[in-house]
Amino acid sequence: MSTKLIALAVVAASAVTLSAAAAAGPAAKKQRVTITAAKGNDDAFVLKPVATGAISGDSGSVGWCCWSERFVMRNGQRIEINDPVETLVGKHGTLVLRVRIEWVNAGNSYTVGTGTWRVVRGTGAYKGVRGSGRQAALWSADTVLSFRSEGYLRRS
Repeated sequence: MSTKLIALAVVAASAVTLSAAAAAGPAAKKQRVTITAAKGNDDAFVLKPVATGAISGDSGSVGWCCWSERFVMRNGQRIEINDPVETLVGKHGTLVLRVRIEWVNAGNSYTVGTGTWRVVRGTGAYKGVRGSGRQAALWSADTVLSFRSEGYLRRS
C-alpha cells in the first residue's frame, strides 16, 4: 500500500511541476546583435542580428545627447568617462540606449573609447525590447571614425 502512495505522490508532484512550467510560458530568447556606424557616416547606424530571433536588421540615424563628463587617473593614464543617451531611429522604430564610455588618448589625435550599453526604451518593433552589451569607438579630433556595439536583445 505504501508503495502505491509514494508512486501516486511522485506522479502528482510531477504533474504540478509540469503545469507550473507550462503556465510560465517560454522564456524570452536572448538574441546576439551588433550595432555599427554606417560606412562613411558617423550619424547613421546598422543593426545586424548575429543569431536568429525576434529582432530583424535595421538601419537609420544616430543621435547622442546629455553627455556627462568626468575625469579619473588610473595607473598614470587620464581617462574621460561619459554616460550619454544614444538614440537609434531606424525604419522599424526607435531604440534608446544608455551608454557608459571610458575614453583614453591613443596619440596622434586619436581617442579610443570602450564601455557598456543598456536599453532604456523602444518604440515600434523595439517596444518591450530589453538588453545590454559592450561598445567600442574610435575618434579623431572631434569626429567619430567608427563605433560598434555588441550584445544581446530580447523581448520582455
